[in-house]
Amino acid sequence: MRETVNWSARALGALAGAVALVAALLPATPAAAANTAFKAATLNIYYGLSQADFAHDLNLIASKADLVGLNEVGNRKAFLEGWAADNGWWLYAPGGTNQAGETLIARKNMFDVLDKGSIFVCDTNGPGEVPPARYNNWVTYRHKTSGRTVTHINAHAVAGIEAAGQPQDLPRTRCAEAQFQALKDLAVAKQGTGQVIVSGDLNVDFSADRSYGYAKFPWQVFEANELPNLRSNYNLYGEQGTGTHGNRHIDYVYFWKRLPDYQRMWMTGYDIVGGTRSDHNGVVATFSIQS
Repeated sequence: MRETVNWSARALGALAGAVALVAALLPATPAAAANTAFKAATLNIYYGLSQADFAHDLNLIASKADLVGLNEVGNRKAFLEGWAADNGWWLYAPGGTNQAGETLIARKNMFDVLDKGSIFVCDTNGPGEVPPARYNNWVTYRHKTSGRTVTHINAHAVAGIEAAGQPQDLPRTRCAEAQFQALKDLAVAKQGTGQVIVSGDLNVDFSADRSYGYAKFPWQVFEANELPNLRSNYNLYGEQGTGTHGNRHIDYVYFWKRLPDYQRMWMTGYDIVGGTRSDHNGVVATFSIQS
């Protein structure tokens, strides 16, 4: 009996060793690779707030994220420059009030700036008319811990372009349609050099847009197609809370989602940030990025 037990133990030991050898030769799965996390956010800070309320909202969203896309902040450019310098953030707020409205900020201790740019899209109601011109702003960063390149694109579409997901037949709607396509084109161009995040107040409600399915609005332009493509926090994790602007979910964080074998960055969840003085809540998405 003792000899049988010893032989079984030796056999099991040899089998375990063989299994370990085979496992060591197999490639590591993405989940097993070394990953680090960061957070990306969007917040429209209403341009008519007092200075104190603006600073409250800026500090609130900055306390919860590492990359932030801001909307309606062009009239606070000088304040933002001083705030960023004092608090260790990169700031990209190009041009005048309209162009700088879609400001991007990033923590200097987490990211280096590689490139940046601003693209004029259209005038909403015609040249020089109100509401003002629209721009898509972007910054390409190097994530210090992982070494990976991340491009953050930020935009603000004009309001009053849809009702229950149905487009309004207005010049401003056609401007927004052009902006959505320009955002998609920019994301496609940047995904060839690394990871891509798109943020902003798009003024189209997620659930209404998905239900109606207008071909030139965000659901169809960004998300309805097969991978690779943009995917939003709402698509991946559902609509949380009561909304980001009243009962509508119109503020988004997207990322470029690839086929699984090529994915190096994942959105792992998100939160809606209330308690703002603005008429918008913020959205903060958590990302895991492979080193």
